[in-house]
Amino acid sequence: MTVISFPHHQAVFQPFGHYVRLGEGSFRKVADLAASRVLRNQRFVVEPSWLPRNKGLVRMLHGLGAELVLDPRTIELSSQRNCSGKTLKVPWAAHSPLTPGVFAPDHRDDIYGQIARCAVEGGVDVVIAPTHFLSDPGFDGWYEIDIEGCHQLRRALDVAGGFMIRIDFMIAARLQDLENPAFQAKVMTDLPNLPIDNLWVRTSMSSPDDGPTNAQRLVRMLAGWHNAGVPIVMDYMAGITGEALLAMNVVSAIAHGFGEQTTFNTGKWTEPPEERDTDKPIRRGTRISLTALGVTLTGAEMEVVLSAHGAKSLLLTTDKKILPNGLDDIRKDPRAFNAAETNRRLNEIAAVPTSSRPEQFCKTRLREIVETRRKAAKLKPKDSIAKERKVNLEALTKRWATKAVTAEKLRGAYEDIAKERTDQGAVVKQLGPLRTHRPDPNASAGTA
Repeated sequence: MTVISFPHHQAVFQPFGHYVRLGEGSFRKVADLAASRVLRNQRFVVEPSWLPRNKGLVRMLHGLGAELVLDPRTIELSSQRNCSGKTLKVPWAAHSPLTPGVFAPDHRDDIYGQIARCAVEGGVDVVIAPTHFLSDPGFDGWYEIDIEGCHQLRRALDVAGGFMIRIDFMIAARLQDLENPAFQAKVMTDLPNLPIDNLWVRTSMSSPDDGPTNAQRLVRMLAGWHNAGVPIVMDYMAGITGEALLAMNVVSAIAHGFGEQTTFNTGKWTEPPEERDTDKPIRRGTRISLTALGVTLTGAEMEVVLSAHGAKSLLLTTDKKILPNGLDDIRKDPRAFNAAETNRRLNEIAAVPTSSRPEQFCKTRLREIVETRRKAAKLKPKDSIAKERKVNLEALTKRWATKAVTAEKLRGAYEDIAKERTDQGAVVKQLGPLRTHRPDPNASAGTA
Protein backbone atom coordinates (compact mmCIF):
# COMPACT_ATOMS: atom_id res chain seq x y z
CA MET A 1 0.00 0.00 0.00
CA THR A 2 1.25 3.47 -0.87
CA VAL A 3 1.57 5.54 2.29
CA ILE A 4 0.81 9.23 2.02
CA SER A 5 2.34 11.34 4.77
CA PHE A 6 0.19 13.59 6.91
CA PRO A 7 -0.03 17.13 5.46
CA HIS A 8 2.05 18.94 8.08
CA HIS A 9 2.52 22.30 6.39
CA GLN A 10 -0.94 23.83 6.46
CA ALA A 11 -2.44 27.19 7.32
CA VAL A 12 -2.29 28.13 11.00
CA PHE A 13 -6.09 28.34 10.98
CA GLN A 14 -7.16 25.60 8.59
CA PRO A 15 -10.85 25.97 7.66
CA PHE A 16 -13.22 23.02 7.68
CA GLY A 17 -16.57 22.40 6.03
CA HIS A 18 -20.09 22.05 7.40
CA TYR A 19 -22.64 20.51 5.03
CA VAL A 20 -26.28 21.01 5.97
CA ARG A 21 -28.64 18.27 4.80
CA LEU A 22 -31.93 19.66 3.51
CA GLY A 23 -34.02 16.59 4.30
CA GLU A 24 -37.48 15.80 2.97
CA GLY A 25 -39.08 16.83 6.24
CA SER A 26 -37.43 20.19 6.82
CA PHE A 27 -35.92 21.54 3.62
CA ARG A 28 -38.25 24.54 3.29
CA LYS A 29 -37.77 25.69 6.88
CA VAL A 30 -33.99 25.31 6.74
CA ALA A 31 -33.86 27.03 3.35
CA ASP A 32 -35.81 29.94 4.86
CA LEU A 33 -33.12 30.22 7.52
CA ALA A 34 -30.50 30.41 4.78
CA ALA A 35 -32.47 33.02 2.84
CA SER A 36 -32.83 35.19 5.95
CA ARG A 37 -29.09 34.68 6.67
CA VAL A 38 -29.81 33.18 10.09
CA LEU A 39 -28.00 30.18 8.66
CA ARG A 40 -24.85 31.30 6.86
CA ASN A 41 -23.68 27.92 5.61
CA GLN A 42 -22.79 27.66 1.94
CA ARG A 43 -22.68 23.88 1.53
CA PHE A 44 -25.97 21.98 1.28
CA VAL A 45 -27.01 18.41 0.49
CA VAL A 46 -30.29 18.22 -1.42
CA GLU A 47 -32.83 15.44 -1.99
CA PRO A 48 -33.79 14.08 -5.42
CA SER A 49 -37.38 13.67 -4.21
CA TRP A 50 -38.08 17.39 -3.97
CA LEU A 51 -35.44 18.81 -6.30
CA PRO A 52 -37.48 18.81 -9.58
CA ARG A 53 -40.38 20.76 -8.09
CA ASN A 54 -38.35 23.35 -6.18
CA LYS A 55 -36.20 25.09 -8.76
CA GLY A 56 -36.93 28.44 -7.16
CA LEU A 57 -35.37 27.25 -3.93
CA VAL A 58 -32.32 26.07 -5.85
CA ARG A 59 -31.99 29.46 -7.53
CA MET A 60 -32.21 31.16 -4.14
CA LEU A 61 -29.39 29.03 -2.73
CA HIS A 62 -27.30 29.59 -5.84
CA GLY A 63 -27.88 33.30 -5.40
CA LEU A 64 -26.26 33.00 -1.99
CA GLY A 65 -23.21 31.44 -3.63
CA ALA A 66 -23.99 28.01 -2.17
CA GLU A 67 -22.63 24.66 -3.27
CA LEU A 68 -25.42 22.10 -3.80
CA VAL A 69 -24.67 18.39 -3.48
CA LEU A 70 -27.18 15.79 -4.68
CA ASP A 71 -27.47 12.60 -2.63
CA PRO A 72 -29.12 9.93 -4.86
CA ARG A 73 -30.23 8.00 -1.73
CA THR A 74 -29.19 4.64 -3.21
CA ILE A 75 -27.96 3.54 0.23
CA GLU A 76 -31.49 3.80 1.64
CA LEU A 77 -33.19 2.58 -1.55
CA SER A 78 -31.22 -0.67 -1.42
CA SER A 79 -32.47 -1.51 2.08
CA GLN A 80 -35.66 -3.42 2.80
CA ARG A 81 -36.10 -1.31 5.91
CA ASN A 82 -35.68 2.09 4.28
CA CYS A 83 -36.82 1.81 0.66
CA SER A 84 -40.45 2.73 1.34
CA GLY A 85 -42.16 5.92 2.43
CA LYS A 86 -40.83 9.25 1.23
CA THR A 87 -37.86 7.64 -0.50
CA LEU A 88 -40.33 6.23 -3.06
CA LYS A 89 -40.60 9.76 -4.45
CA VAL A 90 -37.05 9.42 -5.78
CA PRO A 91 -37.34 8.97 -9.59
CA TRP A 92 -35.23 5.78 -9.67
CA ALA A 93 -36.93 4.18 -6.67
CA ALA A 94 -38.92 0.94 -6.85
CA HIS A 95 -41.47 -0.63 -4.52
CA SER A 96 -38.79 -3.02 -3.32
CA PRO A 97 -35.07 -2.63 -2.58
CA LEU A 98 -32.82 -1.84 -5.53
CA THR A 99 -30.97 -5.02 -6.45
CA PRO A 100 -27.38 -5.35 -7.70
CA GLY A 101 -28.64 -5.96 -11.23
CA VAL A 102 -30.18 -2.48 -11.40
CA PHE A 103 -26.65 -1.03 -11.23
CA ALA A 104 -25.35 -2.97 -14.21
CA PRO A 105 -24.24 -0.50 -16.92
CA ASP A 106 -26.62 -2.00 -19.50
CA HIS A 107 -29.69 -2.31 -17.26
CA ARG A 108 -32.87 -1.07 -18.93
CA ASP A 109 -33.69 1.34 -16.07
CA ASP A 110 -30.49 3.33 -16.78
CA ILE A 111 -30.12 4.45 -13.18
CA TYR A 112 -26.92 6.39 -13.87
CA GLY A 113 -28.63 8.29 -16.67
CA GLN A 114 -31.59 9.05 -14.43
CA ILE A 115 -29.35 10.41 -11.69
CA ALA A 116 -27.33 12.46 -14.18
CA ARG A 117 -30.41 14.00 -15.78
CA CYS A 118 -31.86 14.81 -12.36
CA ALA A 119 -28.61 16.56 -11.45
CA VAL A 120 -28.43 18.56 -14.67
CA GLU A 121 -32.10 19.56 -14.69
CA GLY A 122 -32.00 20.33 -10.96
CA GLY A 123 -28.99 22.62 -11.27
CA VAL A 124 -26.80 20.98 -8.63
CA ASP A 125 -23.03 21.39 -8.50
CA VAL A 126 -21.98 18.00 -7.15
CA VAL A 127 -23.39 14.46 -7.11
CA ILE A 128 -22.51 11.81 -4.55
CA ALA A 129 -21.91 8.68 -6.58
CA PRO A 130 -24.59 5.98 -6.11
CA THR A 131 -23.15 3.68 -3.45
CA HIS A 132 -24.44 1.22 -0.85
CA PHE A 133 -24.11 -0.05 2.71
CA LEU A 134 -21.01 -2.23 2.31
CA SER A 135 -21.83 -4.27 5.43
CA ASP A 136 -25.22 -5.25 4.00
CA PRO A 137 -25.96 -8.73 5.43
CA GLY A 138 -27.94 -9.58 2.30
CA PHE A 139 -25.17 -8.94 -0.26
CA ASP A 140 -21.41 -8.62 0.07
CA GLY A 141 -20.50 -7.46 -3.43
CA TRP A 142 -21.55 -3.82 -3.34
CA TYR A 143 -18.04 -2.37 -3.23
CA GLU A 144 -17.05 -3.50 -6.75
CA ILE A 145 -20.41 -2.30 -8.08
CA ASP A 146 -19.91 1.10 -6.43
CA ILE A 147 -16.42 1.58 -7.87
CA GLU A 148 -17.66 0.87 -11.39
CA GLY A 149 -20.79 2.92 -10.76
CA CYS A 150 -18.72 6.01 -10.06
CA HIS A 151 -17.18 5.79 -13.53
CA GLN A 152 -20.61 5.13 -15.04
CA LEU A 153 -21.98 8.26 -13.38
CA ARG A 154 -19.17 10.39 -14.82
CA ARG A 155 -20.00 9.13 -18.31
CA ALA A 156 -23.72 9.68 -17.77
CA LEU A 157 -23.18 13.25 -16.53
CA ASP A 158 -21.09 14.09 -19.58
CA VAL A 159 -23.72 12.63 -21.91
CA ALA A 160 -26.46 14.61 -20.14
CA GLY A 161 -24.52 17.87 -20.47
CA GLY A 162 -23.28 17.94 -16.88
CA PHE A 163 -19.61 18.39 -17.77
CA MET A 164 -19.11 20.89 -14.94
CA ILE A 165 -20.84 18.81 -12.28
CA ARG A 166 -18.36 17.26 -9.87
CA ILE A 167 -18.55 13.87 -8.13
CA ASP A 168 -17.90 12.79 -4.53
CA PHE A 169 -17.71 9.18 -3.36
CA MET A 170 -19.49 7.72 -0.32
CA ILE A 171 -18.39 4.75 1.79
CA ALA A 172 -20.99 3.49 4.26
CA ALA A 173 -20.11 0.54 6.49
CA ARG A 174 -19.93 -0.74 10.05
CA LEU A 175 -17.14 0.70 12.15
CA GLN A 176 -15.37 -2.67 12.44
CA ASP A 177 -15.27 -3.02 8.66
CA LEU A 178 -13.83 0.47 8.21
CA GLU A 179 -11.15 -0.42 10.77
CA ASN A 180 -10.05 -3.42 8.69
CA PRO A 181 -6.51 -2.73 7.33
CA ALA A 182 -7.09 -4.94 4.26
CA PHE A 183 -10.22 -2.99 3.33
CA GLN A 184 -8.47 0.32 3.91
CA ALA A 185 -5.61 -0.77 1.64
CA LYS A 186 -8.04 -1.74 -1.12
CA VAL A 187 -9.84 1.60 -0.95
CA MET A 188 -6.55 3.53 -0.98
CA THR A 189 -5.59 1.70 -4.17
CA ASP A 190 -8.90 2.44 -5.89
CA LEU A 191 -9.58 6.05 -4.87
CA PRO A 192 -6.83 7.69 -6.98
CA ASN A 193 -8.44 6.20 -10.10
CA LEU A 194 -11.91 7.59 -9.39
CA PRO A 195 -13.15 10.90 -10.88
CA ILE A 196 -13.91 12.38 -7.44
CA ASP A 197 -13.07 15.35 -5.23
CA ASN A 198 -14.02 14.20 -1.71
CA LEU A 199 -14.61 10.98 0.21
CA TRP A 200 -17.75 10.84 2.35
CA VAL A 201 -17.86 8.35 5.22
CA ARG A 202 -21.02 7.13 6.94
CA THR A 203 -20.47 4.78 9.88
CA SER A 204 -22.91 2.33 11.43
CA MET A 205 -22.14 2.18 15.15
CA SER A 206 -23.45 2.94 18.61
CA SER A 207 -23.26 6.65 19.36
CA PRO A 208 -19.76 7.79 20.40
CA ASP A 209 -21.53 10.31 22.63
CA ASP A 210 -22.52 7.44 24.93
CA GLY A 211 -19.15 5.89 25.67
CA PRO A 212 -15.39 6.42 25.43
CA THR A 213 -14.61 3.16 23.60
CA ASN A 214 -16.53 4.00 20.45
CA ALA A 215 -15.30 7.59 20.57
CA GLN A 216 -11.68 6.42 20.55
CA ARG A 217 -12.32 3.80 17.87
CA LEU A 218 -14.01 6.29 15.55
CA VAL A 219 -11.30 8.95 15.84
CA ARG A 220 -8.47 6.46 15.41
CA MET A 221 -10.20 4.81 12.47
CA LEU A 222 -10.57 8.15 10.70
CA ALA A 223 -6.98 9.10 11.50
CA GLY A 224 -5.95 5.90 9.75
CA TRP A 225 -7.77 6.95 6.60
CA HIS A 226 -5.48 9.92 5.95
CA ASN A 227 -3.94 7.81 3.16
CA ALA A 228 -7.07 8.49 1.12
CA GLY A 229 -5.32 11.59 -0.21
CA VAL A 230 -8.65 13.45 -0.54
CA PRO A 231 -10.72 15.46 1.96
CA ILE A 232 -12.97 13.36 4.18
CA VAL A 233 -16.56 14.40 4.95
CA MET A 234 -18.12 12.61 7.93
CA ASP A 235 -21.78 12.13 7.06
CA TYR A 236 -24.77 11.89 9.42
CA MET A 237 -22.65 13.25 12.26
CA ALA A 238 -23.77 16.06 14.56
CA GLY A 239 -23.51 17.06 18.20
CA ILE A 240 -20.47 16.69 20.40
CA THR A 241 -18.99 13.89 18.28
CA GLY A 242 -19.17 16.03 15.15
CA GLU A 243 -17.39 18.83 17.00
CA ALA A 244 -14.78 16.40 18.33
CA LEU A 245 -13.94 14.98 14.89
CA LEU A 246 -13.27 18.48 13.57
CA ALA A 247 -11.30 19.50 16.66
CA MET A 248 -9.17 16.34 16.56
CA ASN A 249 -8.27 17.09 12.93
CA VAL A 250 -9.45 13.75 11.53
CA VAL A 251 -12.12 14.97 9.08
CA SER A 252 -12.30 17.88 6.67
CA ALA A 253 -16.05 18.44 7.14
CA ILE A 254 -19.17 17.09 8.78
CA ALA A 255 -22.67 16.73 7.29
CA HIS A 256 -26.04 16.45 9.02
CA GLY A 257 -29.54 17.85 9.10
CA PHE A 258 -31.28 19.79 11.84
CA GLY A 259 -33.55 17.31 13.59
CA GLU A 260 -33.00 14.59 10.98
CA GLN A 261 -30.20 12.68 9.26
CA THR A 262 -27.91 12.88 12.27
CA THR A 263 -27.34 9.15 12.88
CA PHE A 264 -26.94 6.13 10.59
CA ASN A 265 -29.00 3.23 11.96
CA THR A 266 -28.66 -0.15 10.21
CA GLY A 267 -29.83 -2.44 13.00
CA LYS A 268 -32.79 -3.83 11.01
CA TRP A 269 -31.41 -3.29 7.52
CA THR A 270 -32.99 -6.36 5.87
CA GLU A 271 -36.26 -6.35 7.82
CA PRO A 272 -39.46 -4.89 6.36
CA PRO A 273 -40.52 -1.48 7.67
CA GLU A 274 -42.84 -1.43 10.65
CA GLU A 275 -46.45 -0.76 9.83
CA ARG A 276 -47.62 2.53 11.24
CA ASP A 277 -50.67 2.65 13.47
CA THR A 278 -52.95 4.89 11.41
CA ASP A 279 -54.96 5.76 14.54
CA LYS A 280 -51.91 7.49 15.99
CA PRO A 281 -50.80 10.85 14.54
CA ILE A 282 -47.22 11.28 13.40
CA ARG A 283 -45.36 13.54 15.79
CA ARG A 284 -41.86 14.46 14.75
CA GLY A 285 -41.20 17.61 16.67
CA THR A 286 -37.78 19.12 16.19
CA ARG A 287 -35.37 18.09 18.92
CA ILE A 288 -33.69 21.01 20.64
CA SER A 289 -29.93 21.12 20.98
CA LEU A 290 -28.62 22.21 24.38
CA THR A 291 -24.98 22.42 23.42
CA ALA A 292 -23.85 23.27 26.95
CA LEU A 293 -24.81 19.68 27.77
CA GLY A 294 -23.96 18.18 24.39
CA VAL A 295 -27.44 16.62 24.14
CA THR A 296 -30.76 17.12 22.37
CA LEU A 297 -34.17 17.18 24.05
CA THR A 298 -37.76 17.08 22.92
CA GLY A 299 -39.74 20.26 23.38
CA ALA A 300 -41.55 18.73 26.35
CA GLU A 301 -38.32 17.63 28.01
CA MET A 302 -36.84 21.09 27.52
CA GLU A 303 -39.80 22.73 29.25
CA VAL A 304 -39.44 20.35 32.20
CA VAL A 305 -35.67 20.77 32.57
CA LEU A 306 -35.83 24.56 32.29
CA SER A 307 -38.56 24.72 34.94
CA ALA A 308 -35.87 24.05 37.55
CA HIS A 309 -34.42 27.00 39.46
CA GLY A 310 -31.19 28.15 37.81
CA ALA A 311 -31.62 25.93 34.74
CA LYS A 312 -31.95 28.72 32.18
CA SER A 313 -28.74 30.48 33.25
CA LEU A 314 -26.92 27.15 33.34
CA LEU A 315 -28.09 25.66 30.04
CA LEU A 316 -28.94 28.50 27.66
CA THR A 317 -26.54 30.81 25.87
CA THR A 318 -26.35 34.42 26.99
CA ASP A 319 -25.66 35.55 23.42
CA LYS A 320 -28.45 38.03 22.64
CA LYS A 321 -27.89 37.56 18.92
CA ILE A 322 -29.07 33.97 19.31
CA LEU A 323 -31.75 34.41 21.99
CA PRO A 324 -32.78 38.08 22.13
CA ASN A 325 -36.07 37.07 23.77
CA GLY A 326 -34.82 34.11 25.73
CA LEU A 327 -36.78 30.86 25.83
CA ASP A 328 -39.58 32.27 23.66
CA ASP A 329 -37.19 32.29 20.70
CA ILE A 330 -36.60 28.53 21.05
CA ARG A 331 -40.32 27.84 21.30
CA LYS A 332 -41.00 29.97 18.24
CA ASP A 333 -38.32 28.54 15.97
CA PRO A 334 -36.28 25.62 17.37
CA ARG A 335 -34.50 25.00 14.06
CA ALA A 336 -33.18 28.56 13.99
CA PHE A 337 -31.87 28.06 17.52
CA ASN A 338 -30.27 24.71 16.61
CA ALA A 339 -28.60 26.21 13.55
CA ALA A 340 -27.26 29.19 15.48
CA GLU A 341 -25.97 27.04 18.34
CA THR A 342 -24.27 24.58 15.98
CA ASN A 343 -22.53 27.33 14.09
CA ARG A 344 -21.50 29.02 17.34
CA ARG A 345 -19.76 25.87 18.52
CA LEU A 346 -18.07 25.25 15.19
CA ASN A 347 -16.88 28.86 15.06
CA GLU A 348 -15.28 28.35 18.47
CA ILE A 349 -13.24 25.47 17.05
CA ALA A 350 -12.33 27.40 13.88
CA ALA A 351 -10.99 30.29 15.99
CA VAL A 352 -8.30 28.05 17.52
CA PRO A 353 -5.02 27.41 15.63
CA THR A 354 -5.25 24.04 13.89
CA SER A 355 -2.43 22.37 15.81
CA SER A 356 -3.91 23.47 19.16
CA ARG A 357 -7.46 22.31 18.51
CA PRO A 358 -7.23 18.80 20.03
CA GLU A 359 -5.85 19.97 23.37
CA GLN A 360 -7.98 23.12 23.50
CA PHE A 361 -11.15 21.13 22.83
CA CYS A 362 -10.47 18.96 25.87
CA LYS A 363 -9.52 21.87 28.12
CA THR A 364 -12.48 24.06 27.28
CA ARG A 365 -15.38 22.39 25.48
CA LEU A 366 -15.29 18.99 27.18
CA ARG A 367 -14.64 20.54 30.56
CA GLU A 368 -17.69 22.73 30.05
CA ILE A 369 -19.82 19.68 29.27
CA VAL A 370 -18.53 17.76 32.29
CA GLU A 371 -19.21 20.63 34.68
CA THR A 372 -22.59 21.49 33.18
CA ARG A 373 -23.82 17.90 33.26
CA ARG A 374 -22.68 17.56 36.85
CA LYS A 375 -24.67 20.64 37.83
CA ALA A 376 -27.64 19.61 35.66
CA ALA A 377 -27.87 16.33 37.55
CA LYS A 378 -28.63 18.34 40.69
CA LEU A 379 -31.43 20.41 39.17
CA LYS A 380 -34.91 20.01 40.60
CA PRO A 381 -37.45 20.37 37.75
CA LYS A 382 -41.05 21.03 38.75
CA ASP A 383 -43.10 17.88 39.07
CA SER A 384 -46.23 19.77 37.98
CA ILE A 385 -44.60 20.74 34.67
CA ALA A 386 -43.46 17.15 34.12
CA LYS A 387 -46.99 15.84 34.64
CA GLU A 388 -48.44 18.54 32.40
CA ARG A 389 -45.95 17.70 29.64
CA LYS A 390 -46.26 13.93 30.21
CA VAL A 391 -42.55 13.50 30.88
CA ASN A 392 -41.26 10.79 33.21
CA LEU A 393 -39.37 12.97 35.66
CA GLU A 394 -37.68 10.06 37.44
CA ALA A 395 -36.32 8.64 34.19
CA LEU A 396 -35.18 12.09 33.07
CA THR A 397 -33.33 12.66 36.35
CA LYS A 398 -31.60 9.30 36.09
CA ARG A 399 -30.54 10.13 32.55
CA TRP A 400 -28.77 13.29 33.74
CA ALA A 401 -26.91 11.34 36.40
CA THR A 402 -25.76 8.79 33.81
CA LYS A 403 -24.71 11.48 31.35
CA ALA A 404 -22.65 13.23 34.02
CA VAL A 405 -20.62 10.05 34.55
CA THR A 406 -20.34 9.46 30.79
CA ALA A 407 -19.02 12.97 30.21
CA GLU A 408 -16.13 12.42 32.60
CA LYS A 409 -15.20 9.19 30.83
CA LEU A 410 -15.43 10.85 27.42
CA ARG A 411 -13.15 13.66 28.51
CA GLY A 412 -10.53 11.15 29.64
CA ALA A 413 -10.75 9.29 26.33
CA TYR A 414 -10.47 12.45 24.26
CA GLU A 415 -7.53 13.69 26.33
CA ASP A 416 -5.63 10.55 25.33
CA ILE A 417 -6.61 11.06 21.70
CA ALA A 418 -5.69 14.76 21.80
CA LYS A 419 -2.19 13.90 23.00
CA GLU A 420 -1.80 11.41 20.15
CA ARG A 421 -3.00 13.89 17.56
CA THR A 422 -0.83 16.71 18.94
CA ASP A 423 2.26 14.48 19.01
CA GLN A 424 1.59 13.45 15.41
CA GLY A 425 1.25 17.10 14.42
CA ALA A 426 -1.13 15.88 11.76
CA VAL A 427 -4.03 17.63 10.05
CA VAL A 428 -6.39 16.45 7.35
CA LYS A 429 -6.47 17.49 3.74
CA GLN A 430 -8.37 20.74 3.39
CA LEU A 431 -11.58 21.00 1.39
CA GLY A 432 -11.27 22.79 -1.90
CA PRO A 433 -13.14 26.03 -2.67
CA LEU A 434 -16.88 25.99 -3.15
CA ARG A 435 -17.72 24.02 -6.27
CA THR A 436 -20.37 26.13 -7.92
CA HIS A 437 -21.52 26.24 -11.49
CA ARG A 438 -24.55 28.10 -12.69
CA PRO A 439 -27.25 26.44 -14.78
CA ASP A 440 -28.32 27.97 -18.08
CA PRO A 441 -30.04 31.29 -17.17
CA ASN A 442 -32.33 30.86 -20.21
CA ALA A 443 -33.63 27.52 -18.96
CA SER A 444 -37.31 27.36 -18.12
CA ALA A 445 -38.00 28.41 -14.54
CA GLY A 446 -40.02 26.26 -12.16
CA THR A 447 -41.98 27.29 -9.10
CA ALA A 448 -40.60 27.24 -5.61
